[in-house]
Amino acid sequence: MSRIQVFIFILLSGAARGQQNLFNVPSSDITLKNKPFFQQQINFLNNGVYLFNSTFSFGPGNELEVGANALGIVLDPNHNGSMLVTNSDFANPPVYPFFTFNMQKAWKLNRSFKVALGTQTGFSVGGHFGTYDYFNLVTALTRYKLKLITGLHYASDSLFGPEDRNPILHAAYNPIGFQLGFEMELLREKLLVIGEHISGSHSLGLSTLGFGLLASGHWVLSLGYQFTNGGGTPVPNGVVLEFTYVPSATTHRRIYHEGHPQVD
Repeated sequence: MSRIQVFIFILLSGAARGQQNLFNVPSSDITLKNKPFFQQQINFLNNGVYLFNSTFSFGPGNELEVGANALGIVLDPNHNGSMLVTNSDFANPPVYPFFTFNMQKAWKLNRSFKVALGTQTGFSVGGHFGTYDYFNLVTALTRYKLKLITGLHYASDSLFGPEDRNPILHAAYNPIGFQLGFEMELLREKLLVIGEHISGSHSLGLSTLGFGLLASGHWVLSLGYQFTNGGGTPVPNGVVLEFTYVPSATTHRRIYHEGHPQVD
């Protein structure tokens, strides 16, 4: 595998990061009114290359959150010259790093169902435009202490690369893919098992399985392993580690027992 393919993988293994999420799929838990949210994600590969993704969001209220991202900060200690590796060649996407604005709005339908629309939109270090947009249905199955996410997404080539997004509705090029995920509570307000899948043969076509630990009232530690879907650009598997500051973590954990609560 070439080094540039490794760089593409580690960029995109976190490029769908935005608001509150599972690992790569947004969970559509909305930051509460007047509360902050911060997440630092680190991806590790066996060749010693690292990727850093940072996210900040704030809750204005009314099931809305807004914020900013720094995505695809690639560090290679063995790279000739600077450890920071970038790609500004738009003819060979994806380009990175990216600096984006994020926004997500949710509508609670009842205690079992909620829908959400979100976006991450911005520019790369080379001035290239990119966007990742999605629609999620969040289903609370309180009998099983389970939350399901089913959704669709669109992403520009500058973020995801040029490969197909959807193997079910296969075409020469299909820009719309699907995303699935779940969280199941193992220990009340303490430990979750997390799984997700993002469709497609692009470099973010991944499935991830891991755990989330509520380390304190505000901090969550998540650890997972990502498996490539195969096809398209060959990519390795990898480990993802996240440190998340969520002042409203215990409030959002209520979904496994009460469904979608009426909170702001």
